Amino acid sequence: MRDKLIDLWKSSALIQGLLALMFGGTICYLAIQGKPAPEVLFALVGTIIGYYFGTKTKQSA
Repeated sequence: MRDKLIDLWKSSALIQGLLALMFGGTICYLAIQGKPAPEVLFALVGTIIGYYFGTKTKQSA
């Protein structure tokens, strides 16, 4: 388990996943609170998720 976490850390997959969850959770929190989310936050989440899944697809091929 520890070796797998180290490999994920080195490939930055762990960091990408945590960032996607953190910023995605922020948008969900703001929506639940009835507050508008800034457009830059949507752009940031889209970029992070796009990069995350783009690297996953590239690694699979």
